Amino acid sequence: MNESLVSKYKDIVTSRGLTYHYLSLPAVGDKPTLLFVHGFPSISYDWYHQINYFSERGFGVVAPDMLGYGGTSKPTDVSLFLHTAVAQDLLDILDAEKVQKAVAVGHDWGAPIISVLSMKHSDRFLGFAWVVVAYQIYSPVPPIDVILEMQTKTYGRPLMGYWKFFGQESASAIIEKNLESLISVLYPDDPDNWLTLMNQPGEIQAFIENGKTTKRASYLTDEHHSRLLESLKQSGLTSALNWYQCMLKGVNSRIMEEMSEEDQFIRKPAFFAVARKDHVCVYDYAVPLMKKYATGGLKMVEFQGGHWVHLEEPEMFNRELEGWIGNTLQQSC
Repeated sequence: MNESLVSKYKDIVTSRGLTYHYLSLPAVGDKPTLLFVHGFPSISYDWYHQINYFSERGFGVVAPDMLGYGGTSKPTDVSLFLHTAVAQDLLDILDAEKVQKAVAVGHDWGAPIISVLSMKHSDRFLGFAWVVVAYQIYSPVPPIDVILEMQTKTYGRPLMGYWKFFGQESASAIIEKNLESLISVLYPDDPDNWLTLMNQPGEIQAFIENGKTTKRASYLTDEHHSRLLESLKQSGLTSALNWYQCMLKGVNSRIMEEMSEEDQFIRKPAFFAVARKDHVCVYDYAVPLMKKYATGGLKMVEFQGGHWVHLEEPEMFNRELEGWIGNTLQQSC
């Protein structure tokens, strides 16, 4: 990220008393503002390719450190990670910046949050962009072993074996002793490493407990790696892992009860960047889901890499996202 942008960060106490640290850059002329929502285990810096690209072209940017990360509050109370409440936190930020309508872009755990924004606050947005992780339809979450068994029957392998580790109370302490192990797993040079380390139960825990590392992806630059590592050292993982705990403990299981049938569909234009080699957020699940629910129009772009397409192929990602935004705004006029 351009170092001159560091001074553009602000802090806000949201309506529920939580502090958010966020980057805010005003739009120029009639350009829209983009709300970038990151996931695990990132910080707002994760969007630096997009922040530089779009701000240089006059787009407004709002990029918060999400709950549990960076300069934002790090609560240990899992109930505070209720996705509808987190979505309201983001609206509080947009209100503070006097942004009436934005384009929301979410990756990883950011994707469910923009799903909630689509369901409950569609009128505040021009469109929604899901990065790798598809639109989230909420329902009671069965025990993780049941989920893994269902995935094995459907896809020939479990997909979320790592959730068994991330859901343990001891996971944060284990990871904090071996942060480089976690980073090398999540940002691997070979995305096929996820077929074992992420998909298969027990694999990531054994890997991290033993302090192992695999070759780090080249797209995770030394600068980015340094910022990520320092953030994780300062923040720890206890709060951040509540993004998993809040699902496993049913915090979000009743969200759909608040939605009408109409609200369950994406009524605004949707963009979906799907990754062929994301072995957790798999193509065969994500694409039919997006096609079913994106009734307001869908632009889908395929990437050949893994989970971090906005880092791995930023030029293509930025170009496609900008083109979709332009077409979306033209159609809405």
